[in-house]
Formats: sequence, structure tokens, C-alpha cells
Amino acid sequence: MYVGRFINGNLKQWKLYKYNDSLIWLTGDNLEKKYQYLINKITANKNINKMIIKKLLQNMDDHFGVIYLTKSWSFAAVDFARTYPIFWKRTKSNFVFSPQAKNIIDKKKDSVDSCQLMAFRMSGYTIDDGTLWENVKNLNPGHFIFIESKKIFYIEEYFSYKPWIPSTKSYVELKAQLKNEINTILKNTIIKANGRTIVIPLSAGLDSRLIASGLKYLDYKNVKCFSYGLKNNFESKASRIIANKLGFSWKFIEINQQKAKNFYSTIDYKNYMNNSHDGCATSTIQGLYAVNMLLKDSYLLKEDLIINGNSGDFISGGHVPKGLIEKSKDVNLLFEEVFEKHFIKHYALWQSLLNKENKIIIKEQLFNQLKKNIKDTDIYFMAHGMAEFLEYQNRQTKYVINAQRIYEFYNLKWQLPLWDKSFIKFWSDVPLKYKINQKLYKDTLIELNMGGVWSKEYDSQSYISPKWMRFLRTILKAYFLFIGKNKWHNFEKKYLEYWMDNICGQSILPYLKIIRNENVSRHYVSWLTIFSENLMLNSNWQNIDIDQDYRI
Repeated sequence: MYVGRFINGNLKQWKLYKYNDSLIWLTGDNLEKKYQYLINKITANKNINKMIIKKLLQNMDDHFGVIYLTKSWSFAAVDFARTYPIFWKRTKSNFVFSPQAKNIIDKKKDSVDSCQLMAFRMSGYTIDDGTLWENVKNLNPGHFIFIESKKIFYIEEYFSYKPWIPSTKSYVELKAQLKNEINTILKNTIIKANGRTIVIPLSAGLDSRLIASGLKYLDYKNVKCFSYGLKNNFESKASRIIANKLGFSWKFIEINQQKAKNFYSTIDYKNYMNNSHDGCATSTIQGLYAVNMLLKDSYLLKEDLIINGNSGDFISGGHVPKGLIEKSKDVNLLFEEVFEKHFIKHYALWQSLLNKENKIIIKEQLFNQLKKNIKDTDIYFMAHGMAEFLEYQNRQTKYVINAQRIYEFYNLKWQLPLWDKSFIKFWSDVPLKYKINQKLYKDTLIELNMGGVWSKEYDSQSYISPKWMRFLRTILKAYFLFIGKNKWHNFEKKYLEYWMDNICGQSILPYLKIIRNENVSRHYVSWLTIFSENLMLNSNWQNIDIDQDYRI
């Protein structure tokens, strides 16, 4: 009997290899190469232990997931960004693993974790290695589990993203290093693409523009771009201008409320939602409709390679809270300051849940996660580093990374060059003063000016779509000047957001249902958490008739 069992479900990304009495499950790029690497390293050591496995994983690049089962020992590991999640549970007789938590839960025996459920409702994801069930865990990014026997196991970290000890390099040195890092990841992207068509969801931001302009700079011609959303939205306008300048093919997929409603009633959408939720993060639908339409139009082909800009804005400092104490020996003091800003930014999907009791629940979980990752040898702790660490571990590597499930659902290959291991390591060391407002990132990109699309004329100005909403919003906003700013924001979110959301995500529910609901949502993700909770737990805290509202 093997020490551990893997339940793949109906996912096609994982491939099984057999070597003597070993079962090796792998996912990611270059699977044959990774398989040979694992076999060579493991067969070269007679006595396998956790330190050997740790060293082995430290030398693995790219994005991957691995589950290695033998009759005497086993291990499972996710990459440094947890791009392919692995869930696990210890049973009376064995360990069981799966890329989806739903495959290993026992609805009669596995209790719901009430604290994690509250975190999920408030943010769209769980905290640390927790899931919605007490007995089911997920492997954190850069972690592995080594099972020595049916009774002895270890959870170990082999890669850490803890950006609270800054580099002492000068700004000039860091800029030169960043240029080299960008050049390296772009060249590696081209090597991995191996002549395939690279398809880029091109926005008005920095990250997808970096990918597109970098490919142009390195003369990779087989590139297509696309954009989507409401007609005449500013993101798509900027995307078209940039793509035209680079000489790349570009296509726009229009979404409106009616088109979105029709799509959300399809079997395709239902199947995606059922297969994309994983037990610790809500499903991501941004780009789902566009990919579906691009495939139908044959603009996007099964053999193409999708590359988006995740998550360049995060690692380059775009999410660093303003006004933090730079450093202190007092971890508790720093956490108090970080928590207030982190909480309101990431745990405010529902206004009605922002109470003292729930705040305590979230605070305790986040502080425990932080303490677990702080070493006594760390003399000073950077406040911004704490904030980045918590977002990396929770939001980025759970909810944000779930966007890749869209491509996998349609059996499309993808890459995340801006989450290359060396790129992450570089940014983890950059001092706060160079991360604020993404100073180092922006300065370097403008100086490189790849593809000639980094001058001010290519910087988009945001505006509201559709046009009629701009007029209506101006009138209403003037009226609320006499009532109060907070009341205006609540009114806007409840009554207007539905029509201004660029991807029409709130169309999963009828408009009247949203405005009649007494709760004020932050955006469409708020409603998706209810849907995901229903799929995973067959419950929802607002008692919405899911079958009717989501047309399943």
C-alpha cells in the first residue's frame, strides 16, 4: 500500500508517471524534463528524507505541482507561487491529496471551519493553509509535505517570500539588475513558447504592456492581443492603441449586461464554476466570457499560449499601503498598523460583515500566520513587508492565481513570466522607497521604452462607461453633496455599480435582486462568494435562492 493517495477528479492538467513501484503525478511545463530530474535525484539517494526533498525542490524552476507516492515514503509540493494548488487530508489509514478540496471531503464527517468561512465571505479566500473544512488543508506557496510513515509527516518551506529585509544596493544598481531580470524572463518566455502563437489579454496597465512590448523588442512576431468589456471602455481603447503601435493583431470582445446574462445561463458557465472553485478561493470569472468567444471565433486556438501580466503590479509595489512605519523591532506594533490598512482593503466585500466580532476573527488568524513565519534572527521587520507577505500568501496565490483555471478549463496552455522565481526574489529585496507608486518599476520601463509604447501618450486616462452613466452619475453625485460622502459611495455601489462594471460580473444576478438586498456589496466578487459557498457547502449566509438566481 502506498503512503498517500492522489484523487485527480476530472482535471486534465495532471499526468501520471510510473517508475518501478513509484507513482509520480506532475503538472506544469516541461513535464518530461521534470520527471527525469526527479527520478535522477531520488534514485541517487538511498535514504530519502525531508532535507533531500527540500534541496531537490529548491532547484526546480517554472510553475509546477508534484505528488510522489511510494510504499515507504511520499511527498507533495506546490511551486513558489502555488500556481497549481494541492489539498491534503490525513485519514485514519493514510494521506489523501487532490488539486481540488471537494474531491477529498467527507460531507458527513468533515466539519466546516467557521473562522475560515468568515474570512472567505469577507475576502473571497481563506487564510494561511486553511480551507472551508477543518480537516482539509492546502499547501502554501513554496511548501511541501513529506510523509515518512503513515504516522509521521512534516510540512516544510523550501521557498520564502518575506519582503521585510531590504537590499542595500543603490537605486542605479537595482535599476540595472531589473533590466537584466526583465530581459531574462522575456527570453525564457520566447524559448518556452517555441514558435507558438502567444495570445495576450492586453489592458491599459503596465504588466501586459511589458509582455507585449518586450516580445516586440525581441522580435517575436507570432503574437495576438485582445481586450474585452463594455463598449468604448478606456482599457480597451488603450489596448488597441498599444497593439497597433506594436504591429500586433488585436480583437475586441464586447460585453454588456444582456450578453453576460445569456452566458451565465449556459452549461459552459455552470461547468466552469463547478470545476474552478477549490475550497479556499472563489472562482474567477474575469476574462471567462472573452476566452469563450475568442475560441468560438477561432481567434484563439487550442495550440496557442496565453500570457497575462499577473502579478507584476503586486510584486513591484502597486499594492503597498501608504503611510506605514518603515521599520521597528516591535512586531506587535507593526502588525497593528498593517492590519488596519490590510483589513479594510481586502476584507470588505460586504459592509454588513465589517463588525468588531468578525474583525477579531480575521485579526487573530492573520497574526498567527505572521508569527509562524517570523524568525528570531530577523532583527528588524518592515511593515510594508508584512502587508505584502500576507497578500502574497492569501489573496495573490489563491484568488488571483485562480484566473489560470479559466485557461485550463478550455485546455489552453498558459505562462506567468512576471511570477518567475528570480523575478519574485528580486522584488522581495527592493526597499520600500523604491516600491511606493511603483517608482523603480515605472522608471525602468520608461527608460527601456520597449516597442516605443512607454511615453505619456500611451498612458490611458480612466473614465466611466457607458456614456449615459457618466451623465446620470454627475447629477446624482451633485445631489449627494448635501447628504454625505459615505452615503454616496453606498448608493453608487448598490444602484450604479451593476451598470458600470466593465465585465458585467454582477449580471450573475438580476438587477432587482441586487438592489432589493439589504447588504451593500463591494463589487461582483462579493456575489461570487455566495455562489461559491453554495457550491462548496450548499449554504449561503444571505439565503439567496441560488437555483433560481444563477439559473443552474
